Amino acid sequence: MASENRTIIGIFVALIVIIAVAFGWWYLSRDSADEPLETAVAATPTPVPEPTPTLEERLSSHLSGTTLNTSDIVVRELVSEISANPKLASWLVNEDLVRRFVASVNNISSGVSPRAHLDFLRPKEGFEVDQRRGGALVIETDSYGRYDLVAQVFASLDTDGTVALYGELKPLIDEAYAEIGPTNAEFDDRLDRAFDLLLAAPVLEEPAQVEQLIVTYAWADDRLEALSGAQRHFLRMGPDNVRLIQGKLRELRAALAAQPGE
Repeated sequence: MASENRTIIGIFVALIVIIAVAFGWWYLSRDSADEPLETAVAATPTPVPEPTPTLEERLSSHLSGTTLNTSDIVVRELVSEISANPKLASWLVNEDLVRRFVASVNNISSGVSPRAHLDFLRPKEGFEVDQRRGGALVIETDSYGRYDLVAQVFASLDTDGTVALYGELKPLIDEAYAEIGPTNAEFDDRLDRAFDLLLAAPVLEEPAQVEQLIVTYAWADDRLEALSGAQRHFLRMGPDNVRLIQGKLRELRAALAAQPGE
């Protein structure tokens, strides 16, 4: 619809220009003897506004000359381009942001929970369960609420801006992955695998039953317990948050796939 509107506006402007030119030609071709002589007044030239830099141009100018070891300050500056949520900026006071991102994606793609690299996202409130009649334990709904902010911040990311930022940071991302990945391995493959695993996680509509172990809990449903560690941790965020994050992941994957060369 936007492209249609631009086309219609373009045709309209073109018609105005054609009419103006035709009228000017008719006016200038008339017999000057029939017209009174008027003093020409020089028109004041209208200043041409400077073109607004594109998002890619703004990101590129920020990242010019940035190395992996000096990238933290630049990444923090660029956060305002992809999310207006102030909490995201407060999380980025941590160091080695590009390396944390790469290591987290690598862990998820391997089925491992990325909690070791994202400890700053750990909820302050404890995990809670509710004992039902018959002794069954289910996850307390309030436990899901501990992750509401994380899911909301992730969903607030501007899709196009995030993809543009990823493209600009790609050389640094590849450099960080080369530090931990196998020789000749591609980070894009790990990212794609991480997308697959998180999008394959089920959305639990029923109260999730768990079993208490010595110091932690396991899913009572063997099918859930058989999921990867990353997926099991993801499910602990609760069905609403899982659905919200998966929606943004689908948007990001589609936008990445639409990039030239993908």
